[in-house]
Amino acid sequence: MLRSPLWGYAPMSEHFVCLLDPAERVTGWTRDAERLTGHAADDVIGSPFADLFLVTPRAPAPDAHAPGGHAGLFIRQDGLHLCVRVRRHALSGTAAESDVPVTVAISQDDPGAVAQAESDLPATLDALPDGVALFDASQCLSYYNARFGALAGLAEDILEPGGPARTILAALCRAEWNMAEAARPVVPEGWSTEILRLGRTLALSWIGLLDGRFLLLCRDVTDLRRLENRARFLEQHDDLTGLANLQGLRLQLGALCERASEPFAMLYFDLFGFKRVNDSMGHAAGDELLRIAALRVRRTVGVGDIAAHIRGNKFALIFRSEQGDQAIRRFARMLRSVLSRPMSVLKHEVTVGVAIGVVRFPTDGDDRDTLMAKADVALHCAKGGSDDGICFYDPELDTLRQRRMDLERDLHHALAREEFVLFYQPFLNVSSGRIVGVEALIRWRHPQQGLIPPNDFIPVAERMGLMHEIGAWTLETACRQAMNWPDNIMVSINVSAAQFRHDGLVDNVETALQRTGCPPSRLELEITETAMIDDVPRAACVLNRLREQGIQIALDDFGTGYSSLSFLHSLPFTRIKIDRSFVNDLHKGDSDGAAIVRAITSLCGSLNVVATAEGVETQEQFDYLKGVNCSEIQGYLISRPCPADEIGPFLEKINQPNRSH
Repeated sequence: MLRSPLWGYAPMSEHFVCLLDPAERVTGWTRDAERLTGHAADDVIGSPFADLFLVTPRAPAPDAHAPGGHAGLFIRQDGLHLCVRVRRHALSGTAAESDVPVTVAISQDDPGAVAQAESDLPATLDALPDGVALFDASQCLSYYNARFGALAGLAEDILEPGGPARTILAALCRAEWNMAEAARPVVPEGWSTEILRLGRTLALSWIGLLDGRFLLLCRDVTDLRRLENRARFLEQHDDLTGLANLQGLRLQLGALCERASEPFAMLYFDLFGFKRVNDSMGHAAGDELLRIAALRVRRTVGVGDIAAHIRGNKFALIFRSEQGDQAIRRFARMLRSVLSRPMSVLKHEVTVGVAIGVVRFPTDGDDRDTLMAKADVALHCAKGGSDDGICFYDPELDTLRQRRMDLERDLHHALAREEFVLFYQPFLNVSSGRIVGVEALIRWRHPQQGLIPPNDFIPVAERMGLMHEIGAWTLETACRQAMNWPDNIMVSINVSAAQFRHDGLVDNVETALQRTGCPPSRLELEITETAMIDDVPRAACVLNRLREQGIQIALDDFGTGYSSLSFLHSLPFTRIKIDRSFVNDLHKGDSDGAAIVRAITSLCGSLNVVATAEGVETQEQFDYLKGVNCSEIQGYLISRPCPADEIGPFLEKINQPNRSH
């Protein structure tokens, strides 16, 4: 390493070197500084120099950068008073953004020794944590510290005394040292760049000093750039999945729309079943599911496609690989198939469903926000029950969306305005020909749209979180109205999935019975398989509590979900309702529906459970069901749903003594 003639000066007192930025904040801190001041580097970096080092008296502004520095008294954190001289090695030219080396010389008891402790600039530079090379006024090398040599990694013949700065920079920078700079006789004032050298990222700055000499500062910024790159990545990417996040999607989608170079499609898709996994198996399982799904998406997309994880179970994909609705639909179907395959999540096999909404640029919109809004509309349509779970945006969807928003708005007030009513459809005992119970069916009497069936508003109410309140009203109203009918008539009430999963269901039932005086034996709750399948142990606990009170339990829509013998055996059902889809073709004695009905009625007989067939509309269906020992029937053959005030007269008519069916 090259040394100046003045090198080797041994100070009589101690000193340290630090770096200040143009705003006089500390940016570099040596071990000597830590030892002499008692301040660790982590506590000092970024702090104002004047506030941190209590040098008194403070230097007037004109004297702060005087050649001889500023002498005063430094008070350490432990209260020790030290004589100091602070000397700033001021920089000039266009280096206003560069760090300023500062020497702080300290003497505990001899103020005169402070002056002797001041080393010249090379000594100061040698103590800096950065690589530094000192050049004379002719831009020829005078000195470089060990750190510079290690970072630069240049051959010794290039770093010989008197070597031109341009030669050293050309060897360091290679491609970064362009032709215009190489042609100049001197290095341009304020020149700076970043280079890759020996696997590290180095920041180079060419700085002019007041005395005409020059410094080449070489700082290792590898870790800093890595942190900056990571921060930039996380600004636009999801840390869990590695896919783009919402901000990244918006930025890239906006850029594509601004270029308008070629058409593309954007797919929004949801994973059904994610919440079930997250709630029942824990957040770690939910995270693992999302990582697996993201990996499958990444393997599916083509070059130029952009996948994003927006939030929760919602993803997006900018699809540029192919064009045309048929190609897009084929890809969407393939994506659904890939994501619907079983996943191994924390050693458990789980599956999810997928709904996909599709928009096309520029057909459906030519700007980012329009496309994202319409993709959301299309996704809602896909989740609402499109044939293959895929929905392309269509302007008609906006009308449907507005209707849905209006419905949600009005639904908020329907209960308070007493707009709900109950209709009832009877059960007929096949053997006796008598009505043994009625099913309560809620309707919404909308002030403008008239009577709205439950299939049109119950799913909306579930999404809005209103089913607990609506269910409580239904329970109490049905029990109260049942008290107007004969004591042997049971009232059956549907319990939605959201209502069943609510912890307040049992309390609502008990409250309804207490307020109305309805005996528990006259109340039946109808629950679907899908409402219970997510957590069978919890379902068993809830149903057993209800059965202990004497309440009847019916399994609704049997055969359309996840039915199994173990499922039936583990839950206390008193009735199984055969879904109407199996009843529709009973006149064909050899049909699949007929075989299923025979099997169910036989099973119910073995389990001592009542079998009730829904949707019976013809005499042929009735005769077949009677022939296979179906216990009860329900449907238009007996009666359509009717208001509560019509049930009494209907019961008197059907159940009159000595009347046969």
